[in-house]
Amino acid sequence: MATKIKIHGFHIDVFQHVNNARYLEFYEADRWDWMNELDFIDWAIKNKFTMAAVNINVNYFQGAVLGDELTVVTRMEKFGVKSAQCYQQIIRIKNGQSEVVSDAYVTFVFIDTVLNKSVTIENELKERLESFISHSDGFIDV
Repeated sequence: MATKIKIHGFHIDVFQHVNNARYLEFYEADRWDWMNELDFIDWAIKNKFTMAAVNINVNYFQGAVLGDELTVVTRMEKFGVKSAQCYQQIIRIKNGQSEVVSDAYVTFVFIDTVLNKSVTIENELKERLESFISHSDGFIDV
């Protein structure tokens, strides 16, 4: 699974590159696509769960500019008792070579929408997160 993003004028700031805040939107778009592909969102809604990002660490290696075609990829990195972490990359092909434009680690928790409290990762939630681990390809070593 990968999300393709073509950089248009509305992505560009006054310095003629993608503003760093836009990368968070690109990462979120791929997480939604990733979870939809694995039928996680419908399952979570049905089971009265939601997710909340609690920490995002982003590295910027290259600036993305007008006309770039980016690919965003996501993989489950790890999960514990109450939180999970995914790793994401934004990749661009330039002069026939793939390069990492940015990468990020996103830590999130699951919340019971009825009680409005975080939940322990166990049972079917844990099984679903474990299945995410096998759905990751297209990454570049940085």
